[in-house]
Amino acid sequence: VADGEGEETPDPNEEHCWGHGTWDGTSCACEADWSGDDCSMTQFCDKRGTCYDCSYSSGLSTTAAECAKCDDSSSPRFMNTYGKCVRCSTSGGVRATADECAKCDDSSTPRVLLENGFCALESCGANQFRDASYGECASCSASYILIATAAECAKCDDSGTPRFMGTGGSCTSCSASYGVSATATECAKCDSSGTPRVLLENGYCVLESCGANQFQTTSGSCYSCSYSSGRPATAAECAKCDDSGTPRYMDGNYCRQCPTSLSSSVLNTQDKCESCHGTWNAGTQKCS
Repeated sequence: VADGEGEETPDPNEEHCWGHGTWDGTSCACEADWSGDDCSMTQFCDKRGTCYDCSYSSGLSTTAAECAKCDDSSSPRFMNTYGKCVRCSTSGGVRATADECAKCDDSSTPRVLLENGFCALESCGANQFRDASYGECASCSASYILIATAAECAKCDDSGTPRFMGTGGSCTSCSASYGVSATATECAKCDSSGTPRVLLENGYCVLESCGANQFQTTSGSCYSCSYSSGRPATAAECAKCDDSGTPRYMDGNYCRQCPTSLSSSVLNTQDKCESCHGTWNAGTQKCS
């Protein structure tokens, strides 16, 4: 009785949890394996026995029947093939059946079933493109390589961070530090970017110039002068490390890091010795 007026005090469990489970002030702890309406009309129960709003951001393990409670909500969800109930608005591609993917048709974020079985957003946002592997929407500014169709990669052409197609199907950022085999037309997409690229005679689209204390390999990738392993490069590129704190030397066609000790037997020629800022002793045939 509330305030002695003969009115019943509302039961929060009954009010919020439809008579099942316990209300903790934020959500319902529903009964595990409960098949009735233990959550509110805009909630579903996961396999741990907790009620979640249909708009909850993460995918949760539950039954198809529980997931279907969100069908008529403003935040519909669908079941993926691994038994998780996923929001239609989630950004990534998710494996699902055609029937489950179709549950998003009338939502504000409709999805489409790709040929590889991934249920993906019908369209990505501004300055985004869809990768071909999982159907995820990736930012044009993403630094990593993603496999995509030429049409999807071209969606970044007018963005502030354009990308170009490699001959192997890779959609690559113009700012990527590595060289990628590409056509002249694709490589030219980076001309007006903040990191213009050039096409080498060997067909690699590479940065026009590497950064400070870096050298470029014959395949067009930029490496720090302090990179520990040897990489194939020209003598001119290797010499760009001469004034760095970590000079390098040419060993055949490889640009290698100078050893920490100039007396190392590795520096057994005058060229190698002097490239590493050593002094060659013609009499002893040693570097110091």
